[in-house]
Amino acid sequence: MLYFLVVHSTMVGFKWTGIDFASPTIDVTPTPLSGYSSVRGSKYVLLCDRVHVSGHSRLKLGSYANSFRVTLAPSVLIPERLHSKIQVCFHRNASLGLCKCGDGDWKPLQKGIWHTAMSPYDDRYIDVKFIGDMSGSVTVALEEDFQLWRLIFLALGFVLLLLAPFVSKWVPFYYSSSMALGVLLVVIILLYQGMKLLPTGRKSTFYFTMYGSVLLGAGSFLLNQFSVLVNSILVNFGLSEEMHNPVSS
Repeated sequence: MLYFLVVHSTMVGFKWTGIDFASPTIDVTPTPLSGYSSVRGSKYVLLCDRVHVSGHSRLKLGSYANSFRVTLAPSVLIPERLHSKIQVCFHRNASLGLCKCGDGDWKPLQKGIWHTAMSPYDDRYIDVKFIGDMSGSVTVALEEDFQLWRLIFLALGFVLLLLAPFVSKWVPFYYSSSMALGVLLVVIILLYQGMKLLPTGRKSTFYFTMYGSVLLGAGSFLLNQFSVLVNSILVNFGLSEEMHNPVSS
């Protein structure tokens, strides 16, 4: 028990190299991990290192609509054929041992680069490991991107909040929104099931068109049936057909 407490305090207290908005780029050269061979040419060589990505203070409200984009790229001295031996683990556990991520948490490079997005107020860690007989460095960079859609949805949320007292008293809103949501969910489920049934390697434009036509027809049929059901419910509530269907003759 004492051993684990000592290891935990050591990992938390250790200061890893890091990047933040003030120093957005760093070059990292992984070193041999303890417990593995460090002899050149051995297939059991494992090189590891960790980078700490620091976010802004939550008091900095000006970054609310932003996000951090983190990228990792290998040095040009590392041949492209060895890029598959570079793996990255992105986590927030400061007490986790170096390169002790689970097998499912390690991600390979995609087209010679690894990238992800994170909150500008979060703190994360990047574990990078080289598998096998290779050496070199990687460059970790941090960019802050402005996300306009966050402000748009924030403004839309405020507008809906102000309109809530009026919309809550509007009966057609409940039926139209529930109908639209139900049809959308059915179409999404059918589309997902249809994509699963598509033969491997045959997801061409023809098949997309065919399944799209089927889904459109099924959606129209379900919408018509749902409309009939809603009409019957409204009639049972004492609402005349002319009231909820003014375009009817």
